[in-house]
This record gives sequence, structure tokens and C-alpha cells, in this order.
Amino acid sequence: MDFNEHCGLVIVGLKDDGFVIGLEVEERHLNRYGHVHGGVLFTMLDTAMSRAFFDTLPVERNRGVTLEMKINYLKAVKDGRLVATGWLVNATRRTAYVEGHIKNAVGELIAKATGTMYLAAPG
Repeated sequence: MDFNEHCGLVIVGLKDDGFVIGLEVEERHLNRYGHVHGGVLFTMLDTAMSRAFFDTLPVERNRGVTLEMKINYLKAVKDGRLVATGWLVNATRRTAYVEGHIKNAVGELIAKATGTMYLAAPG
């Protein structure tokens, strides 16, 4: 089981120019106040945004890491289904600028993020 599976993330994949990830909120995702932990939301966005870039590359070149990421938490959530979507905004030879957001089941914006991905040299 990889980290994303351990977290309960459901990889939907590339859809309409974005990479989509779902999560059905469970008790294990909640912080001590009964809201989804910020780290869970961060993980969803990091995964969706990085995959929006790396999954567009040939498999022999899709190795890299997140250089930096900024997230804004906009609404607390306690239950239901969350959907994170990440998309590639701009790519250079070694870096990519990506954006993403999370919405709940009724389409309310829960969090937004931006980030920079680094493409590692093959080998």
C-alpha cells in the first residue's frame, strides 16, 4: 500500500485538463476539533497538482519533487466527499507552475493552492 492509498485517496486521473483525486472523509481524517486535518487537504492538493504535471511526461522522464507549495484553507469540512483538482499552468525544461483546488460534494471551495514542481534529471 502506498502513501496515497494509506490516506484513503482515490485517484481518478486526468480529466478535462486537470488531474482529479477524491476522498470520502472518515474519522481518521479529522483533527481533534472534528474537522478534516489540514495535512490531509495539503496531501490531496500536492498529489493532484504534481500528477497534473508529471503524468503528462513520458514515464522515463516523470521523476521529480515539489519545490514549494502554498495553500489557503477557505472552509472547514467535517464529512462527505472531497474532490481535488490540479492543473498545469506553465512548464519549462526543469520546473512547472501548478494550481489546484478542493471542493466538497456541493461544489463549495474548501482550499486553493499553488506550487512549483521540479523535474529531476533522468538516471
